[in-house]
Amino acid sequence: MAENLNNKHKHMLYPTVRVRTTKAGGSGTLIYSKQVPNEDEGVHESYVLTNEHVISDNIKVEKKWSTLLKREVKTDILAECTVEMFDFEYGSWEAGHSAYKADIMCYDKDMDIGLLKIKSEKKFDNVAKMFPKGEYKKQLRLFQPVYAIGCGLGHPPLQTRGQLAGFTDVIDNYPYWLSTAPTIFGNSGGSVYRGDTFEFIGIPSRIAVMATGFSADAITHMSYFIPILSIYNFLEEQLFNFIFDENTTSKECASQRKSKRNRDEKNLAVDVEKDSTSTTTPTGG
Repeated sequence: MAENLNNKHKHMLYPTVRVRTTKAGGSGTLIYSKQVPNEDEGVHESYVLTNEHVISDNIKVEKKWSTLLKREVKTDILAECTVEMFDFEYGSWEAGHSAYKADIMCYDKDMDIGLLKIKSEKKFDNVAKMFPKGEYKKQLRLFQPVYAIGCGLGHPPLQTRGQLAGFTDVIDNYPYWLSTAPTIFGNSGGSVYRGDTFEFIGIPSRIAVMATGFSADAITHMSYFIPILSIYNFLEEQLFNFIFDENTTSKECASQRKSKRNRDEKNLAVDVEKDSTSTTTPTGG
């Protein structure tokens, strides 16, 4: 009993962070904290997963002049976020928090996922354990217990319990899973865990709302979350595979991202040149 309770704290409660932006914020989950390859001993890198809508206040898209393309192009200006790690005494008694600056490394507005890198070289011991890639259809079933963890209404991490309730919802053309573990505003960006193994299976993102007259009531036990399959897809598309693939390093992924940016810029430059030199021939007699 005591060991099970300790594991719940270690694998679900402690990896939960509060994310703050210039105007608002929400929750996040620490999913990686390891030694940086080929760096001095003790130099670590740590990453937090959250919702894009949690950090959207710190993302600005502006037009800037490109000397390469000789025209204005849209570019995103990313402001620092703040990640708050919570300290606990005697396991459960919240005793304050430590704040760290964090950079927005990548995001996808449509998928509603964002990835932050904490600007600290220290190692954080409590990292969420991700559900195995590609195993969801084999292992996950309706009625299985789940926990939702997050900083609801800005409170330090709260845990609620429920069951897996659906796998087939589609919102904005992306899959969402449904749980009955109650969530509320501020839980966004946090985590949903499998109740028996304490594995991270998704990010709380939306709740059902029912209009009643001139107001709307949140149906907190109908909690939609971004499933683990979408999280793996996001990390692969953004070339952060090292977070879950031990055969890949963060430096290798960084080199791949740089090469991809260079290719995209060159391809865009070629397209612009083609557009500028193309002519049209009038039709008719």
